Amino acid sequence: MISRIPSKISAIHTELRQRVLGGIWKLDEKLPTETELAAEFDCSLGTVAKAMALLAHEGLVERRPRAGTRVISNAAVPASPSGPATDLDAFAFIYPSDQHDGIWRTVKGFQAAANKASRRVVTLSTGTDYAKEAEYLSRLSEFAVRGAVFYPLIQSPQEQVQLSNILVNSRFPIVLADLALPGLGCPSVMVDGFHAGYTATRHLLAQGLTRIGFLANHAWAPSVGERHQGYLWALEEAGLAPDPRRILLDPTMRPDFDDPLKDPTELGIRYFEQASPPPPVPAKNKAPGIDVLQAVVCVNDHIAAGLILAAEKLGLTIPKHLKIVGIDDSGLALPNRQRLTTYHVPFEDLGRSAFELLSNRIQNPDTVNPVTRIRGEIIARDTA
Repeated sequence: MISRIPSKISAIHTELRQRVLGGIWKLDEKLPTETELAAEFDCSLGTVAKAMALLAHEGLVERRPRAGTRVISNAAVPASPSGPATDLDAFAFIYPSDQHDGIWRTVKGFQAAANKASRRVVTLSTGTDYAKEAEYLSRLSEFAVRGAVFYPLIQSPQEQVQLSNILVNSRFPIVLADLALPGLGCPSVMVDGFHAGYTATRHLLAQGLTRIGFLANHAWAPSVGERHQGYLWALEEAGLAPDPRRILLDPTMRPDFDDPLKDPTELGIRYFEQASPPPPVPAKNKAPGIDVLQAVVCVNDHIAAGLILAAEKLGLTIPKHLKIVGIDDSGLALPNRQRLTTYHVPFEDLGRSAFELLSNRIQNPDTVNPVTRIRGEIIARDTA
C-alpha cells in the first residue's frame, strides 16, 4: 500500500534532497538542526522530522541521537516505480528526548541491534509533547516503516487511555519500551521495577538501617507501583512495618529537560516536611532521636538528586545524616560532585530487546509476547 506524503513534507524533502545530491552538504557533513530548518521553511519540527526521515530512507543521511544528522551519500538511489513512500524495511524508534541518559542509551542499544541486523532505523524525538507522540504513532504510514518501538512520556491517566486507543487501532506492529499495557496485545520490554525497589531497599537493610523511606513522583504509573511494591516486600521480609510518614507517592510528573532537577527538588522539600518533622539534623551536642529517618529509596535518579539538594537546604550532610539510593544509574551529575548510589539499569539491553521484540512481532504477528523485564544491580557509591 502506498501512502501519499503531504505536500509540505514533500516540498521540504525535495529541497533537502537537492541540496544533498547537489553537494551543498558534502559527504560526512552535518545538516542544520531540525529547529533551524523549521525556522527556514516556516513549519513545525514534526514536518521537518518527517522530511528528514525520508532522506534517511533513501540512504542519503544518517540520524543519530545527540550527534545530529550527517550526509552519508551524495548519490541518489534509483527510484522505485511504486513511488517515493514504498516500504524500505526500516524500523522506527519514537522517544521523548536524548537529553535523558537512560533514554539515549536505550536508543543506542536499539540502533546497535539494528546495525547488526542491517536494518534501517528512523528515530523520532517528541520532547515532552504528548500530542506529538500521538501524532507520530497515528501517522507511521508517512514514514514508510514496518513497525515502531515507542518509549512514551505519559504524564496522566487520561493520556494513557488515549494512547491505548491509538495502539488498539494501529495497523502497524508497535513495541512499548519501559511501559506495559496488559490486555492490548502490545509487546513490551521494561525495567523489572519490583526487583529494583527490592534490591535498593535490601542494600540499605544490609547496613543495619531500619527507618527507611520511599519517595516517588508519577505514582499512578504501573512501573512506579512495582518499585514501591519491591520496597514494601523487602521491609516485610526484614520484619519491618512501613511508616506512612516516610512514604510520599506524588501522582504528578512535570518533566523539564532544560531544568531537570527543579521539580524533584521541590518534591524533596515537601518530602522532608512530611517524612521527618522536624528535619532529621541532630542539634549540636544533642544525640539524635530514636525515630530519626535514616535512609530513603527514590524511584529514580532525578528524584534522588532532588532530594539531595533539598537535604542540603536543610543543613543535612549526605550520607552522614541521611543515606539516599536512586534507581536507573542515568549518569546524572550531582551538584556537590558526589556519586549517587543507585540501581544500575542496563538501558542498552532494553533497547536491544525492544528491537528483537519488534522483529519477532513483524515476522510472527499472531504470537503473543509476554512482558520482557530487564534486571540490573546496585552500584554502591557515595550516598549510601
